[in-house]
Amino acid sequence: MKEYNQILQQLQQGQYAPVYLLDGEEPYYIDKLLHHFEEQVLQPEERDFNLIILYGKESEWKDVVNAARRFPMFAERMVVILKEASQMRDINELAGYIENPSPTTILVLEHRFKKVDGRSKLVKLIPRKGVYFSSEKLKEEEVPGWVMDFGQGQGLGIGPLEAEMLAVYLGNDLQKIANELEKIRINETGLHQLTAEHIEKYVGVSREYNVFDLPDVLFRGDNNKLARMLSYFTANPKSAPMALVIGTFYGYLSKVYLCYYGKADFQNDRKMGIWSHHRKASQRFSLVHVHRGIGLLEEFSRKMVGIGNSSGDSALLREMTAKFNALLYQGA
Repeated sequence: MKEYNQILQQLQQGQYAPVYLLDGEEPYYIDKLLHHFEEQVLQPEERDFNLIILYGKESEWKDVVNAARRFPMFAERMVVILKEASQMRDINELAGYIENPSPTTILVLEHRFKKVDGRSKLVKLIPRKGVYFSSEKLKEEEVPGWVMDFGQGQGLGIGPLEAEMLAVYLGNDLQKIANELEKIRINETGLHQLTAEHIEKYVGVSREYNVFDLPDVLFRGDNNKLARMLSYFTANPKSAPMALVIGTFYGYLSKVYLCYYGKADFQNDRKMGIWSHHRKASQRFSLVHVHRGIGLLEEFSRKMVGIGNSSGDSALLREMTAKFNALLYQGA
């Protein structure tokens, strides 16, 4: 996130504002910034007297102001952090302090999981007096790009296919993704390129019955393996939730769709995450099949959330694969 990187760069250069408001639904960036304020601004020997952490549920606005108005002891500045600020009822009363903040205090207001009311005087004041950072949840389609960028920053190459696997399997929980990648790096010392095998081994995707292989198994007509996979997923429903299955099928169909509009080119295909099995599927089936397949995914997306359906994930999975089979091989 560009704004986060700018703020972090300023902090690393010792350019501090008197007040920071950190809000939004994505805790990953908020936690990163909080860690910097707690661990990097002050020297270890300065923290006992000059780092004050308060909690919104236990504090009143006067407690925050009194802490922020204190003078630092044996240090250049104080750091006052109000965690869980959303739970402090009178938070807008801090506007008076923010109009005239202490030059020797860094006040950090952590308001995670939701935005501060944009109509409040507090929100209008902080951008003029300090820094307002709103950490937004990434959209699902933005996660693979984030994963590749994150890997690059860690010195770990992550291709489009591997990024999509992590995004589909882990969702848009950035901290969870970061933790899983760290786990892989700890177990694979000196790793420079992430592979699907690493994800299968360490993130917990079954090698033999991998939900990411399900579309390809169906599209190449391997009915024996398809039957075994469905039996496994029925017995282990957590390994194939419908949200994951539908996301996987959509990713597969979108790659097949791209094959109709460009000739095979290894470099370009790799950039777009197109592999040989996508090319083979595009040669075997028509664009009409893909369009109708996307229509099926729309139908089962509605059923997944209970619209016109009361079945569980296992029953929906069997019904959807049966309809795909009919579409591909029976001309339905």
